[in-house]
Amino acid sequence: MAIATSTAIGLALAAAAAGGQYYNTTKTAERQDNQAALGIRNQSRIQKEADAKVNDAVARLADSNAASAKQSRLDDYMNVLRRNRSTVENGLTPNIGSDTFKTDAATAANDASSYADKTAGLMARMDAPGIQRQQEGFDYGNLATDIGLIGRESQGQNFLDQLKLGRIRRNAKIDLASGLMSAAAGGVASGGTSAASGAGNAYGNTLSAGGGLTYNMPSY
Repeated sequence: MAIATSTAIGLALAAAAAGGQYYNTTKTAERQDNQAALGIRNQSRIQKEADAKVNDAVARLADSNAASAKQSRLDDYMNVLRRNRSTVENGLTPNIGSDTFKTDAATAANDASSYADKTAGLMARMDAPGIQRQQEGFDYGNLATDIGLIGRESQGQNFLDQLKLGRIRRNAKIDLASGLMSAAAGGVASGGTSAASGAGNAYGNTLSAGGGLTYNMPSY
């Protein structure tokens, strides 16, 4: 049974409309998926940056000890002693008195210098733990600042990614064209049915809604 031209046109328009809708839906979903994947990659990059900051802080904490702080503070004390050693020694080694006195004075000066060095070492040992903890506190503060900045960067980037994702819409032109083709398909189908009904009624025939045809012989 041959398909009427109007029916074929209607079917073609309906198929084109359905194809346009499917294409638009698929492309929109693809663009949304791509943007969502980009947002995930952005957050992953920022998370890696935060992880690197934390790992560096943990590594510094693991290597933290009082030895470096002790040496640094000892160097400070020894520098002070060296700057003042000549004054102390001049006061303890006068150019007067007997040889025995001068010898005893030189010995006293050496003892004073040794005592000062020993005292500097003890003071450096006592100061070192406090300096170490102070430096660790500075490191924690810097880490908290860095993590806070990274957190704000993450929030800002997520806002932009969500904004871009929300702006992805279906192609309105394709939807319009699909709608017009769908309407045209319906119009062609309705026109074909009306034409068939009109032709039948011209001879006294009736085309029912269910497709049945009551045929009446023309009278002469």
